[in-house]
Amino acid sequence: MSLGNALRQLRKSKGITLAELAGRADSHVGNLSRIERGTAKPSLDLLYRLSDALDFTLAEIFSAADRRSHDDKQVALNSVFIALLDQDRELLLEFAKLLHGRASREPSKIYVDSHTMPAKRENDDDEEHDNEKALPEKY
Repeated sequence: MSLGNALRQLRKSKGITLAELAGRADSHVGNLSRIERGTAKPSLDLLYRLSDALDFTLAEIFSAADRRSHDDKQVALNSVFIALLDQDRELLLEFAKLLHGRASREPSKIYVDSHTMPAKRENDDDEEHDNEKALPEKY
């Protein structure tokens, strides 16, 4: 993926328009549009201003643009990931590990309990608590 495409993805992940980014980075909308479309290259000075305006490091921007290891979906995922708060990044990493573990198992080894939950009826609050106790602990 090109640097321009990465900048577009990162900008969109922050919900910033080209006009807003141009104002924050002290640049012109047309210049940023050409960069995002790949018809112009940003100067190093402009890249520093863009990274400040987007609140990303240059390393994060270049990582998103590294085409050897990313496709468009990977860049979009990276853009969202680096925009998250630290604790949310940790949560997303744990979730990704769970998904990876599930994907690496054979489908026949994935256990799905066929037990159905009873329908809740009005005025059955006490009965609801009794049903919860009867459910297997592996939910």
